[in-house]
Amino acid sequence: MGVLKTLAYAAVAICLAVTAAQSEDSLLNRVTECVGRLSAQMEHHWLLPDATGRQVETERSHLLDVLDAIVTPETASRALSVRIEAKMAHAALLTQSAFSRDERRSAWANKRAREEIDQCRDMLLSASADTAAPALRGSSGVAETVNQGTWKASQ
Repeated sequence: MGVLKTLAYAAVAICLAVTAAQSEDSLLNRVTECVGRLSAQMEHHWLLPDATGRQVETERSHLLDVLDAIVTPETASRALSVRIEAKMAHAALLTQSAFSRDERRSAWANKRAREEIDQCRDMLLSASADTAAPALRGSSGVAETVNQGTWKASQ
C-alpha cells in the first residue's frame, strides 16, 4: 500500500508541475501576443492618427514592463516569434479594416481588432482614459494607475 501511495503522490506532483508550466507558458504567450497587437495598433495610429493613440502607447508600455518581468533567456526567442506573429496578424486586420472595399469585411476586421485589443486591455490594472477619476489623471491627461499616483505623492 505504501508504494501505491508514493506513486499516487508522485503522479499528482507531476500533474501539478505540468499544469503550472502550462499556465506560465500561456501567460507568457498572452502577454507577448498583446504586446505585438498593441505595437501594430500603435503603428496604425501613427499612420491614421486619432484620439486613442497616446492611450495605446501607454498600454503597450505597461505590457512591455510585464513582459520584461516574465520572459527568461530560455523563452526570449519564442516570445519574440509570438510577438512578431501577433503584430503581423493584427496589422493585417487593421489594414483590412481601413482599406477594404468590401464593407462587410471591413466591419468584421474592425470588430475583430477591437475585440483583441479589448482583451489585452482587460489584462491591465489601470483604468481607461475615459473612466479614470480626475485625481488619477497625470499632467499629460493620460490615466495613471493608483500605484503611479501613490509613488508620485511619496516623492
